[in-house]
Amino acid sequence: MPWRGRGASHEVARARQHRGRGLDVAPDTASWTDIALMVMRFGRLDLNLLVALHALLEERSVTRASVRLNMSQPAMSSALAKLREYFADELLVRIGREMVPTAQAAFLVGPITAVLRAVQHATTTRPTFDPGSAERTFHLMMSDYVASVLLPPLLQILPTEAPNIHIQVEASDASMSTRLERREIDLAIVPDKFIDPEHPAEEIMQDGYVVVVDRGNRTIGDEISLDEYVSAEHVVTNLAGSRQASFEDWFLENFDVSRKATITVPTFSLIPALVSNTALIGTMHSRLAISLSKHYNIRLVKLPDNFPKIREWAQWHRLSDQDLGLKWLLSKIHAIGQQTAS
Repeated sequence: MPWRGRGASHEVARARQHRGRGLDVAPDTASWTDIALMVMRFGRLDLNLLVALHALLEERSVTRASVRLNMSQPAMSSALAKLREYFADELLVRIGREMVPTAQAAFLVGPITAVLRAVQHATTTRPTFDPGSAERTFHLMMSDYVASVLLPPLLQILPTEAPNIHIQVEASDASMSTRLERREIDLAIVPDKFIDPEHPAEEIMQDGYVVVVDRGNRTIGDEISLDEYVSAEHVVTNLAGSRQASFEDWFLENFDVSRKATITVPTFSLIPALVSNTALIGTMHSRLAISLSKHYNIRLVKLPDNFPKIREWAQWHRLSDQDLGLKWLLSKIHAIGQQTAS
């Protein structure tokens, strides 16, 4: 809309002229600027009167307009009086046996019809989402582990089901709750420990932990005891920088001892490369470890049965709860999480 510079001044002047002296503008030439200028004056106008004015201008009769809107004739006459006062114009003038619109009224037909149609459309139309034609970029936050499990199958779906849908992924960190609250991310997938109670969430998948060691490591068998685990040198993952990963918190709480962290890395996917050809061990999610074992000289070792399961949850902003596009994406991610369950 032309609200800046000379154009804006011209439109405001034209609006004042319209209100004071009527217009020389055909109804079908009313622009959205005209409509906007009219809407600017709604502060003193009961918007229900626009419905009455629309009926009056179409019927050109107080009696017929009152019947059309199921109002009494005195109520319609009162509405017309208020409209005349507001617009400072007679609007409808009796000539012989007919009510004839003034120039001001003739100008108002187009904008008011457009406004009422827009309101009707907004109040009766429900949003839809067609993945085949939708163009949208979803902003997701997740760990490299979650990305490695969920994204490859998702990227196989998008070209055929949603060719114009794009995914932008950011690494999980301590800013998740803040970013979600600001709606800078559409979906965060995090361990249940980090779910924000202020926003809706649902579980996407579960997984277990395994230890990965160099394939040539003969000091550790197919299973590892707690004593062996505690005494070993570890590659430890810390995703969030300013907070400990949930597994480390759990380990400290349950065994009152910390692991010997020889090296701390920001992603799980670095662990196999760092344990290869060393005596180090690393703790990883089963699915990621199985996938990466095809590319590294590592072996998977079973942990004691009392080690926890990991539960990954998807969380979105409460104001996005009825976002059909996000619901579609969430349904795909949830299905992938269930299909790839170990």
